[in-house]
Amino acid sequence: MTKSLTLAQSVQDAISNDILTGRLAPAAWLRLATLQESYGVGLSPLREAMANLVGRGLVIQEGQRGFRIAPVTKADLEDLTETRCHIEGLALRLAIAAGDTEWEANILAAQHRLLRKPRSPDRLIDEEWEELHRAFHLALVEACGSARLLGFWHQLYDQFDRYRRLAVNASGHHPSLPALHERLVETVLARDAVAAIDVLERHVHSSADQVHMMMASRWAEGEPARVTWRRAAVRASSTGGEQEPKTAGRKARPRSAPGA
Repeated sequence: MTKSLTLAQSVQDAISNDILTGRLAPAAWLRLATLQESYGVGLSPLREAMANLVGRGLVIQEGQRGFRIAPVTKADLEDLTETRCHIEGLALRLAIAAGDTEWEANILAAQHRLLRKPRSPDRLIDEEWEELHRAFHLALVEACGSARLLGFWHQLYDQFDRYRRLAVNASGHHPSLPALHERLVETVLARDAVAAIDVLERHVHSSADQVHMMMASRWAEGEPARVTWRRAAVRASSTGGEQEPKTAGRKARPRSAPGA
């Protein structure tokens, strides 16, 4: 991998993280000159990073006007919820049909790691928990046998997760959801695809309903939002290496509950 590609991936990861965590506000315009200064990168890797973010649905390119962060709306969340249920349900059905004992063991291990790491009591967004939660949901569908389907899964998970994170930060608490992870694992390991997909859909819809309520006072239907932060630069070192951006957790008083 060339230095330019490595830097493009690094800045893509940094901008993506800032979108998913809400540091870059929904619908905000992204000026390339400002991004170059904020992230400390040249125009070529920045353009490549932006093109990839457009492909992931996190950024919108509007002709000659430039780029802006994908807005958040009730209609989009509803569409996203149904699409995630269809795609993740299909991947789960295929994984149940094709998964072997190693797949089953990976699911149990991911569930165990998630149970052993409750959310940090002093953070609304606990990145370690977020990674384990994502790994649990990925373990369920990883044996589907389709790299393209898993690619769609990652995109939909990212977009849905952005709504959930924004809702948590907007409301100051975690969603209160029925505990369905254990039931989901039971039905998957029993190879009951119909029951497993039903549990999955209830889990995702419950989370979406909570997001709707938590975002009730914050919906901005197509209204541009302001960027209220300044990002630490992602700069190449004098030896050609890259400095990874640091992400600080936001402290608050959470109520612990699982997310979707």
